[in-house]
Amino acid sequence: MINTTTSFPQVSILIPVFNRKAYIAECIKSALDQTFTDFEIIVVDNASDDGTWEICKQFARQDQRVRIFKNEKNIGAVRNWLRCAQEAKGEFCKILFSDDTLESDCLAEMVPMLSDLNVGLVYCAARIGVSKESAELGYLSTESLKVSARDFVNSVLIGSAPVSPGAILFRTRDLLKNLRIDFPTSTPRPFDRYGAGPDVMISFLTSESYPYVANIAKPLVYFRAHAGSFTIGNSNNQVLKGYKSVFSFYLKTRFGLTPWLRYLSYSWLFQIRADRQWLSPKAHLLEYEGTGALGELLRLIIWAAWLGLNHLFAIKPVFVETKSSKCMIKLG
Repeated sequence: MINTTTSFPQVSILIPVFNRKAYIAECIKSALDQTFTDFEIIVVDNASDDGTWEICKQFARQDQRVRIFKNEKNIGAVRNWLRCAQEAKGEFCKILFSDDTLESDCLAEMVPMLSDLNVGLVYCAARIGVSKESAELGYLSTESLKVSARDFVNSVLIGSAPVSPGAILFRTRDLLKNLRIDFPTSTPRPFDRYGAGPDVMISFLTSESYPYVANIAKPLVYFRAHAGSFTIGNSNNQVLKGYKSVFSFYLKTRFGLTPWLRYLSYSWLFQIRADRQWLSPKAHLLEYEGTGALGELLRLIIWAAWLGLNHLFAIKPVFVETKSSKCMIKLG
């Protein structure tokens, strides 16, 4: 470790890193450039061998807010996220992946939202692309809102809220409690390697303990898309399969058969459309928490038909029943 601080900052910016020599300096600099100043930066290098560690040491020498650690061996992506959280001293945690950046007002916008003890987490829109200039906007809503946990789950499942904790601010205690390495899904997945599944479950599990989730309708983070990012460079499409497994596991165990089958119908149709080839509904059920029983098959096909019909009218599916009119509060 290099450079320690004696005070306890309000926010810990967590940067897990492995072999990101090309991006880590820009990443750390974006954290240091925050207009909100009561923060520390925790960098945990997961045994990089490309010069990343040397860059981290330079930042730590120049600014005592940067605290750096290096693992003796690579412990996997998710365990390294956890190591970052365990080193944090702040009340709140902002995960910043090492190829991404923050806008200078990110913390200034997000931190006040968690002063409301009824809000479990706050998420924002993101720029996503190979460069900021060409990036597309993701998760951009028309207005800032507080919504129920169930509304938040539905938003994640239809892609209008982020799966990545890189666009979210948590309380540190919730991050430590809900960051899990693995899940007992019916089909085992390399969750610890890719992080697809454990990342979104931090948000789902945290949201359960609070009345609301807050959304800021402004892009405060930039997600860099490149060949080395885990969402692009994964074998056998393990990222998408990891998310589908965790979504299925969570819906079935927390909400029961109907939300789970609604989601599976949606993902079944989506995969057929994406691959442009037939996919056995029984095989899909068996891979994602099902038994393949006749009743499951019939319900999946009926719901898929309903989804297909409503797709013509651009109606977004609702997987988990909510009382939206009573659970949405405008911010600002």
